[in-house]
Amino acid sequence: MTASSRVTRADAVRNVSAILTAATEVFRDLGADAPLDEIPRRAGVGRATMHRRFPTREHLFAAILQSQVNALVEAAGMRTAAADPWQAMLEWVDAYEEIGAQYRGMSARLSTALLENVSPVGELCAPMKTAFDVLFRRAQDLAHVRRDISSADVLAIISALPRDPDSGRARTAHLAVVLDGLRPSVQAVAPAG
Repeated sequence: MTASSRVTRADAVRNVSAILTAATEVFRDLGADAPLDEIPRRAGVGRATMHRRFPTREHLFAAILQSQVNALVEAAGMRTAAADPWQAMLEWVDAYEEIGAQYRGMSARLSTALLENVSPVGELCAPMKTAFDVLFRRAQDLAHVRRDISSADVLAIISALPRDPDSGRARTAHLAVVLDGLRPSVQAVAPAG
Protein backbone atom coordinates (compact mmCIF):
# COMPACT_ATOMS: atom_id res chain seq x y z
CA MET A 1 0.00 0.00 0.00
CA THR A 2 1.41 3.37 -0.97
CA ALA A 3 1.30 6.49 1.15
CA SER A 4 -1.04 8.02 -1.42
CA SER A 5 -3.58 5.17 -1.17
CA ARG A 6 -3.47 5.34 2.65
CA VAL A 7 -4.26 9.06 2.48
CA THR A 8 -7.08 8.40 0.02
CA ARG A 9 -8.54 5.69 2.25
CA ALA A 10 -8.24 7.91 5.33
CA ASP A 11 -10.04 10.69 3.43
CA ALA A 12 -12.76 8.24 2.37
CA VAL A 13 -13.24 7.08 5.96
CA ARG A 14 -13.44 10.69 7.16
CA ASN A 15 -15.92 11.53 4.39
CA VAL A 16 -18.19 8.59 5.26
CA SER A 17 -18.07 9.52 8.93
CA ALA A 18 -18.87 13.17 8.14
CA ILE A 19 -21.73 12.15 5.84
CA LEU A 20 -23.27 9.83 8.44
CA THR A 21 -22.92 12.42 11.20
CA ALA A 22 -24.52 15.08 9.00
CA ALA A 23 -27.28 12.70 7.85
CA THR A 24 -28.09 11.82 11.44
CA GLU A 25 -28.35 15.51 12.32
CA VAL A 26 -30.37 16.40 9.23
CA PHE A 27 -32.87 13.57 9.70
CA ARG A 28 -33.16 14.41 13.40
CA ASP A 29 -33.62 18.14 12.74
CA LEU A 30 -35.76 18.01 9.59
CA GLY A 31 -37.25 14.52 9.57
CA ALA A 32 -36.82 11.48 7.36
CA ASP A 33 -37.98 13.39 4.27
CA ALA A 34 -35.38 16.15 4.66
CA PRO A 35 -33.75 17.46 1.47
CA LEU A 36 -30.74 15.26 0.72
CA ASP A 37 -28.70 18.25 -0.53
CA GLU A 38 -28.48 19.46 3.07
CA ILE A 39 -26.40 16.40 4.07
CA PRO A 40 -23.28 16.93 1.91
CA ARG A 41 -23.48 20.66 2.65
CA ARG A 42 -23.28 19.99 6.41
CA ALA A 43 -20.70 17.25 5.91
CA GLY A 44 -18.44 19.51 3.85
CA VAL A 45 -18.33 17.08 0.92
CA GLY A 46 -19.67 17.16 -2.62
CA ARG A 47 -23.01 15.62 -3.59
CA ALA A 48 -21.21 13.12 -5.82
CA THR A 49 -19.09 11.95 -2.88
CA MET A 50 -22.23 11.23 -0.86
CA HIS A 51 -24.06 9.55 -3.75
CA ARG A 52 -21.08 7.32 -4.59
CA ARG A 53 -21.21 5.79 -1.12
CA PHE A 54 -24.94 6.20 -0.42
CA PRO A 55 -26.84 6.17 -3.74
CA THR A 56 -30.29 6.52 -2.13
CA ARG A 57 -31.95 7.86 1.00
CA GLU A 58 -32.59 4.24 2.01
CA HIS A 59 -28.86 3.50 1.95
CA LEU A 60 -28.30 6.43 4.31
CA PHE A 61 -31.05 5.22 6.64
CA ALA A 62 -29.60 1.71 6.69
CA ALA A 63 -26.12 3.01 7.54
CA ILE A 64 -27.47 5.28 10.28
CA LEU A 65 -29.64 2.55 11.80
CA GLN A 66 -27.07 -0.27 11.53
CA SER A 67 -25.73 -0.12 15.09
CA GLN A 68 -29.19 0.38 16.61
CA VAL A 69 -30.67 -2.57 14.73
CA ASN A 70 -27.69 -4.73 15.70
CA ALA A 71 -28.29 -3.74 19.33
CA LEU A 72 -31.96 -4.78 19.00
CA VAL A 73 -30.95 -8.18 17.63
CA GLU A 74 -28.58 -8.63 20.57
CA ALA A 75 -31.20 -7.39 23.06
CA ALA A 76 -33.76 -9.88 21.77
CA GLY A 77 -31.24 -12.70 22.08
CA MET A 78 -30.39 -11.73 25.64
CA ARG A 79 -34.06 -11.64 26.61
CA THR A 80 -35.22 -14.95 25.12
CA ALA A 81 -34.55 -16.84 28.33
CA ALA A 82 -36.02 -14.18 30.64
CA ALA A 83 -38.19 -15.44 33.48
CA ASP A 84 -41.01 -13.13 32.36
CA PRO A 85 -41.31 -13.29 28.56
CA TRP A 86 -44.03 -10.61 28.52
CA GLN A 87 -41.78 -8.12 30.33
CA ALA A 88 -38.86 -9.09 28.11
CA MET A 89 -40.97 -8.37 25.03
CA LEU A 90 -42.13 -5.00 26.45
CA GLU A 91 -38.53 -3.97 27.13
CA TRP A 92 -37.57 -4.88 23.58
CA VAL A 93 -40.54 -2.94 22.14
CA ASP A 94 -39.46 0.11 24.17
CA ALA A 95 -35.96 -0.13 22.68
CA TYR A 96 -37.44 -0.52 19.19
CA GLU A 97 -39.65 2.52 19.75
CA GLU A 98 -36.63 4.66 20.60
CA ILE A 99 -35.28 4.20 17.07
CA GLY A 100 -38.40 5.61 15.43
CA ALA A 101 -38.63 8.39 18.00
CA GLN A 102 -35.30 9.86 16.95
CA TYR A 103 -36.37 10.89 13.47
CA ARG A 104 -39.73 12.30 12.36
CA GLY A 105 -41.10 10.11 9.59
CA MET A 106 -38.79 7.18 10.32
CA SER A 107 -41.56 5.01 11.75
CA ALA A 108 -43.40 5.01 8.43
CA ARG A 109 -40.22 4.04 6.61
CA LEU A 110 -39.52 1.27 9.12
CA SER A 111 -43.09 0.05 8.73
CA THR A 112 -42.63 -0.22 4.97
CA ALA A 113 -39.22 -1.87 5.34
CA LEU A 114 -40.62 -4.45 7.75
CA LEU A 115 -43.00 -5.67 5.05
CA GLU A 116 -40.21 -6.29 2.58
CA ASN A 117 -36.62 -7.43 2.52
CA VAL A 118 -35.56 -5.81 -0.76
CA SER A 119 -34.68 -2.26 0.30
CA PRO A 120 -31.46 -1.53 2.19
CA VAL A 121 -33.47 -0.89 5.38
CA GLY A 122 -35.56 -4.02 4.77
CA GLU A 123 -32.41 -6.12 4.41
CA LEU A 124 -30.97 -4.53 7.54
CA CYS A 125 -34.15 -5.26 9.53
CA ALA A 126 -34.47 -8.93 8.47
CA PRO A 127 -32.30 -10.30 11.34
CA MET A 128 -34.09 -7.98 13.78
CA LYS A 129 -37.48 -9.34 12.69
CA THR A 130 -36.22 -12.89 13.17
CA ALA A 131 -34.81 -12.10 16.62
CA PHE A 132 -38.06 -10.43 17.71
CA ASP A 133 -40.04 -13.38 16.37
CA VAL A 134 -38.15 -15.75 18.70
CA LEU A 135 -38.88 -13.47 21.66
CA PHE A 136 -42.50 -13.04 20.61
CA ARG A 137 -43.11 -16.78 20.09
CA ARG A 138 -41.73 -17.54 23.53
CA ALA A 139 -44.28 -15.14 25.01
CA GLN A 140 -46.97 -16.86 22.92
CA ASP A 141 -45.83 -20.34 23.95
CA LEU A 142 -46.15 -19.37 27.60
CA ALA A 143 -49.63 -17.88 27.02
CA HIS A 144 -48.61 -14.26 27.57
CA VAL A 145 -49.58 -13.25 24.02
CA ARG A 146 -52.60 -14.27 21.97
CA ARG A 147 -51.99 -16.79 19.22
CA ASP A 148 -53.94 -15.13 16.41
CA ILE A 149 -51.32 -12.47 15.68
CA SER A 150 -47.76 -12.70 14.39
CA SER A 151 -44.63 -10.85 15.39
CA ALA A 152 -44.60 -9.23 11.94
CA ASP A 153 -48.12 -7.92 12.58
CA VAL A 154 -47.02 -6.44 15.90
CA LEU A 155 -43.99 -4.67 14.41
CA ALA A 156 -46.08 -3.30 11.54
CA ILE A 157 -48.78 -2.00 13.91
CA ILE A 158 -46.28 -0.42 16.29
CA SER A 159 -44.38 1.21 13.43
CA ALA A 160 -47.61 2.58 11.96
CA LEU A 161 -48.70 4.37 15.13
CA PRO A 162 -48.85 8.14 14.63
CA ARG A 163 -45.71 9.91 15.74
CA ASP A 164 -45.74 13.56 16.62
CA PRO A 165 -42.72 14.79 18.56
CA ASP A 166 -44.99 17.06 20.62
CA SER A 167 -47.41 14.30 21.62
CA GLY A 168 -45.19 11.66 23.18
CA ARG A 169 -47.86 11.03 25.78
CA ALA A 170 -50.48 10.24 23.12
CA ARG A 171 -48.09 7.82 21.43
CA THR A 172 -47.46 6.11 24.75
CA ALA A 173 -51.22 5.73 25.22
CA HIS A 174 -51.61 4.33 21.68
CA LEU A 175 -48.79 1.86 22.27
CA ALA A 176 -50.35 0.77 25.58
CA VAL A 177 -53.64 0.01 23.80
CA VAL A 178 -51.82 -2.05 21.16
CA LEU A 179 -49.81 -3.97 23.76
CA ASP A 180 -52.89 -4.59 25.92
CA GLY A 181 -54.57 -5.98 22.82
CA LEU A 182 -51.85 -8.61 22.52
CA ARG A 183 -52.77 -10.22 25.80
CA PRO A 184 -54.86 -13.37 25.57
CA SER A 185 -58.39 -13.04 26.83
CA VAL A 186 -60.93 -15.56 27.97
CA GLN A 187 -63.17 -14.63 25.09
CA ALA A 188 -61.48 -13.23 21.99
CA VAL A 189 -63.81 -11.25 19.77
CA ALA A 190 -63.18 -11.43 16.04
CA PRO A 191 -63.53 -8.14 14.16
CA ALA A 192 -66.82 -7.70 12.30
CA GLY A 193 -66.75 -8.02 8.57
